[in-house]
Amino acid sequence: MSLVSRYLDPVLIERLTHLQLSARRVVAGSTIGRHRSPIKGASIEFRQHRIYVSGDDPRRLDWRVLGRTDRPYVKEYDEETNLRCLILLDSSGSMAYGRKHGTKFDFAASLAASLGYLMLGQTESVGLGAFRKRIDTFLSPRGGTAQLARLIDVLERTNPRGESSLESTLHDAGNRLERRALVIVVSDFFTPPERFREGMAHLKHDRHEVIALRVLDRDEIEFPFRRWSRFRGLEGEAAQLCEPALARKTYLEKFQRHQKELEDQCHALHVEMHTFPTDVPLVDGLSRFLRSRQGA
Repeated sequence: MSLVSRYLDPVLIERLTHLQLSARRVVAGSTIGRHRSPIKGASIEFRQHRIYVSGDDPRRLDWRVLGRTDRPYVKEYDEETNLRCLILLDSSGSMAYGRKHGTKFDFAASLAASLGYLMLGQTESVGLGAFRKRIDTFLSPRGGTAQLARLIDVLERTNPRGESSLESTLHDAGNRLERRALVIVVSDFFTPPERFREGMAHLKHDRHEVIALRVLDRDEIEFPFRRWSRFRGLEGEAAQLCEPALARKTYLEKFQRHQKELEDQCHALHVEMHTFPTDVPLVDGLSRFLRSRQGA
């Protein structure tokens, strides 16, 4: 696949193509990366060959192809459909923040594009939902090279603005997904943890696997401001003038408490959460994330 976009860095893609994104459990009717489909039946039609990877059943090797090419290939059939993944991307106003390293939205969009590229390259099915108070633009999970162009087009046309409601978005996603899937939520997760839990519980109840990827600016993590500053809300909040030395302690306490509550909610629901600071090169954070998934 080849597509030029500000959200798809060829150097990044080159370094990531050897990694796999895999779900922890096989969802119904799916093969996830190297896993075998649980579907069996007498009426099956051959669809394609793919290269053998560790974990494939050796009985599915095509020995004639191996003899001709000296490379191991396995047969795939129509009943074997690939992982269905939906990437939910936060496009609310808070994602527009960024001083030194670009906005959180640009980082998050690059993260979504890279994951989409990687999974489509593995013949998985990928969809995208850009959300604020609900899903504003929805691209159903599909496979094939044309899906990458559709995904990039949605990213290029999306601008972060307005208020958000992660809870409503997760309910919306649950209602749209007809089959079990891997749902990856890319957001700053500045939402009340109890509402976050309600939306995530909907997806988990429907037996989707959920991964939360939190994108944060270093300013939000450390609150480095030293001079009197005017802070303006990006989702309709009133502006406030404050002395940072006085505000910093209170902010950091609330930030750390909020983060702990989010982590506790994720742990209770068996949802993974990974944090991506925007000042850390995407390739480094994404590589660590994918390797952690491979070793899980």
